[in-house]
Amino acid sequence: METLLDMDFSIAEHAADSIFITDTESRVIYQNPEARRMFHLEDKEILGYSVIEKLHQHHPDGKPITREQCKVYRAAAYGESARDFVWLISRDDGSQFYVSGTASPLYADDVRIGAVFFGTDITARQNAEDALIKSTEKLQLAIEAAELGMFDFYPQTGEVVWSEKMREHFGLPSDAPVDANTFYSCIHPDDRERVRAVTHEVSRPDASGRYQLEFRTIGLIDGKERWISLRGQVHFDTDGNAIRRVGVTVDFTEKYEAEKRVQVAAQHDSLTGLPNRALLFEYCEHLLAQAQRIGANSAVLFVDLDRFKPINDLYGHEAGDKVLQEVARRLLHCTRKEDVVSRLGGDEFIVVLPRVHGTEDPETVAQHILDTVCKPIRVESLHLTVSPSIGISLFEKHASDLAGLIRCADLAMYAAKRAGRNTFKIYSPEHQQFAIEQVKLEQHLKEALDANKLTLLYQPVIDIATGEVVGAEALIRLPDVNGTLLGPDQFIPIAESAGLIDRLGLWVTREACRQQQDWTESGLAVPSMAINVSASQFRHPEFASQLTKAIDESGMDPSHLEIELTESTVMDNIPEAIAKLTQLKSRGVRIVLDDVGTGYSSLSHLSNLPLDKLKIDRSFTDNLESNQSSQSIADTIIGLGRALNLEVVGEGIESEEAMSYLRHHGCDQAQGYLFSKPLSAHDFESWYRSRAGHYH
Repeated sequence: METLLDMDFSIAEHAADSIFITDTESRVIYQNPEARRMFHLEDKEILGYSVIEKLHQHHPDGKPITREQCKVYRAAAYGESARDFVWLISRDDGSQFYVSGTASPLYADDVRIGAVFFGTDITARQNAEDALIKSTEKLQLAIEAAELGMFDFYPQTGEVVWSEKMREHFGLPSDAPVDANTFYSCIHPDDRERVRAVTHEVSRPDASGRYQLEFRTIGLIDGKERWISLRGQVHFDTDGNAIRRVGVTVDFTEKYEAEKRVQVAAQHDSLTGLPNRALLFEYCEHLLAQAQRIGANSAVLFVDLDRFKPINDLYGHEAGDKVLQEVARRLLHCTRKEDVVSRLGGDEFIVVLPRVHGTEDPETVAQHILDTVCKPIRVESLHLTVSPSIGISLFEKHASDLAGLIRCADLAMYAAKRAGRNTFKIYSPEHQQFAIEQVKLEQHLKEALDANKLTLLYQPVIDIATGEVVGAEALIRLPDVNGTLLGPDQFIPIAESAGLIDRLGLWVTREACRQQQDWTESGLAVPSMAINVSASQFRHPEFASQLTKAIDESGMDPSHLEIELTESTVMDNIPEAIAKLTQLKSRGVRIVLDDVGTGYSSLSHLSNLPLDKLKIDRSFTDNLESNQSSQSIADTIIGLGRALNLEVVGEGIESEEAMSYLRHHGCDQAQGYLFSKPLSAHDFESWYRSRAGHYH
């Protein structure tokens, strides 16, 4: 101890580092002014005390330093030197700082007499290093969270560094060597030259060096295709040479595929998978432009399904959807790979043939579609049948753009429907003129409805056995601009397509009820008034209440009213039909099933309906006296009526021979031109009174 106290501390007094001198027990016998300032300990607080006891030493991670771990103690006790160790010191006031220290043993005459400690305050440096570490850790976490790949390339030396995620983006294992060529060898061949060109361009001396690319990679090991987004920066030396290229990559394959799925969904029909209208126009306008450049002929087919709505109504939308899916499949089967099949919506399809020769090719395709689509379609236990009506238009001959071609094909398709359905027609200017006339007729019909200018004619119904007039059927007519009366076959389809059929039906109901009551009040005892009810009118949720209201407003006896419905109208929804007809029947209204023999009635269905009459369709009475097939059907219907205790009416009777056949086979009633043409209310009244209510 005396030897230590005899030492000259004058140099230490002015040292920039803090200095402690201890004895062999690590008790402090001297501290210099810098140590006093750094550790905040006065001489009386530290001298004679062990550094273990007074300095509150910790490892940099905050764990306390034990006696045996203390470098000063080990230097004093064991003669071990230590350099550049770091303490985290806690002062008595609670503040902390970092010290970088050196501890060395002290000798006198080869005898260890203690130790000396030199310390430098490195708090600022340590804090900076800690902040850098934390920042680096945060950056690494962010990179990992963002799943960024990183690369660093030195063109002049060929040195390449790829992160693990970068290797994953390029389908490389972690131990695979990477060089300057690896990058391009992993890029999809279709994208490779584009990426090379961009990389070369941004490496020019006058370039900004910043670049962004999207490309596909093909994994060298797994062969998987990935979509990669790359952002990079080229660094240049003072001479403008590219000396470093760094950047990050992102695998956006999932996002790309999701966007692709959204795009496909937006451009394709969700039910059939066929291109929708948007994609049809986007794609086919290019096809037609290309056809025009090379002088090729093209055609458009407008395909509309006949008798599809009854399937939807009778068997439900699920069955209808399956029919549409199968029709789409068959249309694809009927066309070539280069052709385009699209669903416009509902039961309408478009087929674009970009390369045809004259009219023969589209006619051949159309016939193939007719033959294929009309085959029965199996939906679970059902075998459903639809047929197409097809309109054809030719590129440049009929129109020079897709919209025009579709419009012309649509007009031709309606011509095919008018021709009997399940056929095709090539567009002609007459179709356009017909459409114009139809539009005019639709407007005229609307005006006639608004102005109450429609007309009802009345055709007598005769009791075959007695010749007595047992009723009249109200038949609607539309006066044209010249006063000529148009028959229902000329304007009813227009009323249906224009959404006017319900208004039309309601007008007929009110007018017929009013006329029946007028006759009754004037002493004209016409036993019944029959009106025709359309499928749309019958399906209307307010049909029964509207009919009842018309009867009540007119004041007529409900039992004098007969409503005639076709087989297909009733069979669309039998439970609903039974409910509505039962309600009307309870009011006294009589129910007539019209056009029997043209639909799909069965004894089981008819027996459940609250019917009063069956009406033989005129298609079976036209040549009744000579056509054995018509005779068989008429006999069947008469027998069906007898079995169900229903009256049977033969309509369209124009010859005594037909009348005689019905009389001899037990038919109850008849109507047709043999007795009278449809008459105005005034003429019917005169006709009726002149015959005293009998046919002679």
